[in-house]
Amino acid sequence: MPADTQYPDHFIERLHAVWGEGFLSPGGAEEVAEILRGIDLHGKTVLDVGFGTGGPAIVLAGQLGAEKVIGIDVEEAVYERASKAVQAAGLASRIDLRIVEPGPLPFEDDSLDVVFSKDSIIHIPDKQRFFEDVFRILRPGGIFAASDWLCGTGPEAEAAIEEMLATNPLRFKMATAQDMANTLTQTGFANVSTVDRNAWYAEQVQEELRQLTGPLYADLVAKVGKEIVDPWLTVRRGTAKATIAGGLRPTHLRAVKPTD
Repeated sequence: MPADTQYPDHFIERLHAVWGEGFLSPGGAEEVAEILRGIDLHGKTVLDVGFGTGGPAIVLAGQLGAEKVIGIDVEEAVYERASKAVQAAGLASRIDLRIVEPGPLPFEDDSLDVVFSKDSIIHIPDKQRFFEDVFRILRPGGIFAASDWLCGTGPEAEAAIEEMLATNPLRFKMATAQDMANTLTQTGFANVSTVDRNAWYAEQVQEELRQLTGPLYADLVAKVGKEIVDPWLTVRRGTAKATIAGGLRPTHLRAVKPTD
């Protein structure tokens, strides 16, 4: 396994225990559908940026009717799991998973109907360049619809985020909702909108902690070891604290590439 892998098997096991098989962030199929509320995917080609272990792509094709889903990720560790999940769902003919190098999106101009991402943009350092690339590959009238882990503003929120990041081993580049909206607008997108999901996740994350310190604890220790689970609980407590303090603000993002 590459030394820079951020999602090794033991981490995937923990995330699946909390968020469900196929998902590396919260909300499952319902949250995927909520991100895309009002968008008809039938007959559309959708790019899934950061396919993870395949859950969102399966929802896009299997439940929401996308004709073709192209999933890209930079983590080889997730590919095998995602591929098996797609095969098991009977969707291999409509879901194309690809491991790509970090950098420009490997697609032609004006070639895709929808670009989707569930909580992966936080890993992308240069948001401006990413949104420019998304704009380039979308057809006129094409839609960008995503969720991402964003950060709040103000002393308490900023202190909570700083504390959370100090204990989290993942490499994050965070932005505020206003930052993201401004960047999308400057890139040329129209109808830019953000929907704050902090209140929703503040409830979710407290339930996650109850499960992790209760019913799930012994099972996770048996699967991956106490030496892995206990430090992770510290990370999860930091995530809960940052969310409740308003520092961690999961957010839905949407924008449209103009037709003229």
